[in-house]
Amino acid sequence: MVTRKLSTATAAVALAVGLLAQTATGSEAPVPHKAPLPEFKVDAEIFRSEIDAYVRELNEQMRETLQRDLRRELTPKRVLASNELRARG
Repeated sequence: MVTRKLSTATAAVALAVGLLAQTATGSEAPVPHKAPLPEFKVDAEIFRSEIDAYVRELNEQMRETLQRDLRRELTPKRVLASNELRARG
């Protein structure tokens, strides 16, 4: 009997808080919007040349990084293989 009264009171409080919280979000002030930025004109050839240069530089950096990582990964495998041959022989 006591449990029913407590759960009913708890449910009523939770329902009231939920309803109050829902109405509070509807009363928030609208966010002002900024004016759109002006359009910029860019020469297509300059843009393409800059993008190409960026892609070439990025490819070079990626190649260097991959080669460096590959060297690091291959070195321990050689050591393990040489140790394995000694153990079997």
